[in-house]
Amino acid sequence: METMGSGTAFFDYDGDGWLDLYFVNSVGPGALYRNASAGQFVNATDQAGVANSGYGLGCAAADYDSDGDLDLYITAYGPNILYRNEGTSRFADVTDAAGVAGPVLVNPAMSTGAAFADYDLDGDLDFFVANYAKFRPEIHEPCLRSGIAVYCGPEAFEPQRDVFYRNEGDATFADVTEEAGMLPDAAKELGAFFIDYDADGDLDLYAAGDRTPNLLYRNDGGRFAEIGALAGVAYNDAGKPLAGMGVDVGDYDGDGRFDFFVTNYQWETNSLYRNLGNGFFADVTFQSGLGVPSLQFLAWGTLFIDYDNDGNRDLFVANGHLDDNIHLFDAVTYAQQNQLFRNQEGRFADVSNQAGPGLLLQQVSRGAAMGDYDNDGDLDISVANNNQPAALLRNDGGNVQHYLSLRLVGNSVGAAVRVTAGDWVRWDVVRTGSSYMCQSALRPFFGLGDRTRVDEVEIHWPSGAVQHLQDIAADQILIVYEP
Repeated sequence: METMGSGTAFFDYDGDGWLDLYFVNSVGPGALYRNASAGQFVNATDQAGVANSGYGLGCAAADYDSDGDLDLYITAYGPNILYRNEGTSRFADVTDAAGVAGPVLVNPAMSTGAAFADYDLDGDLDFFVANYAKFRPEIHEPCLRSGIAVYCGPEAFEPQRDVFYRNEGDATFADVTEEAGMLPDAAKELGAFFIDYDADGDLDLYAAGDRTPNLLYRNDGGRFAEIGALAGVAYNDAGKPLAGMGVDVGDYDGDGRFDFFVTNYQWETNSLYRNLGNGFFADVTFQSGLGVPSLQFLAWGTLFIDYDNDGNRDLFVANGHLDDNIHLFDAVTYAQQNQLFRNQEGRFADVSNQAGPGLLLQQVSRGAAMGDYDNDGDLDISVANNNQPAALLRNDGGNVQHYLSLRLVGNSVGAAVRVTAGDWVRWDVVRTGSSYMCQSALRPFFGLGDRTRVDEVEIHWPSGAVQHLQDIAADQILIVYEP
């Protein structure tokens, strides 16, 4: 379990306009760093009351109680934790009162990814918790490879069902997993996100399965149907389930449809699924140039990130092996180089070695989150490493080109944003969860290249409202209130 690592989050918990940082820790308390301005951080863990004592794994942040500040949910082995933001730079543990600790009384759950969304369109945020497996260390049988102890693969464990919570609007949640149509015995899942992939007005759910099929739950008006295999996102192009770890969503080819990316195990490729717009996806991993470069790495967190502000969604992948003794069995290392792929009009080139010293490090990386923490107009990356210090990768070159970022005030989780400048069109979406058990900043971000203005910003709010803003200047964080 300890080799699974943990997640990290960029979120502005105190509402001062600067992104703060949270790191989930498995052994020992998590750590919250307040951004005191200009990218200088102060440890605020104890002051904020988020020094959880559990065995943490992942995190997600959202305003579940609609009071205007971001709350924090921590997944763990054992009880999960819901921290309600009190609005005074302090959090309160409301897990038991809200009823969201997880199925710990029956068997300790190993909860991993979590994601918030208003699935029933009633105006408040519900959320999904991915559970990986049933595990008790006191009865666990060790696994051996050539007589040497190694970490067991997912096949050694019985799956633990996922949990889907409906927000009751009174500070409590109800477990509606079966009522909502979630499988009672689902895959061993890790990363997850909500996205309206079919543009029908409600939010669907995608989750990566570890050696089990990835799951796509289509939202049919408040009840879900699992259609991953039918839609073409459950397996690779050979019809094989891979060891799915992290996930992200973005319109990498600029066609107005949201595509999926999944990280997988060493000697498997990562998977890029192109949204064809008719309810189906195509595995375009090799056609896009992402197949061969990913084979020798064991990948975890991932981000569709426009790191150079040219208007195309690039890809970041966090790597690191599962086994600390892998060198005894294979010609790969435990610590590995993370990867950055530049999007060149739909084909990707590995530019890791040209992206600065932060991308040359050999680390045992797990979670990755993105956000412009220093408000300088380009996206930075936080990486959670296993049994190593975390890495904060500051982007020092993206703002050579122009950008537009938005801070949406209201029920914005799931909002899709369209930016146009002439015939140039780009989309982004406000999402929680994603990557590998992480939370990126809830601010849509658009690299604009050499464009100094955009003709229109079109915001599709989860409520169904569509907002149009014209003739917007570049190089700003635009604050927009829900109509």
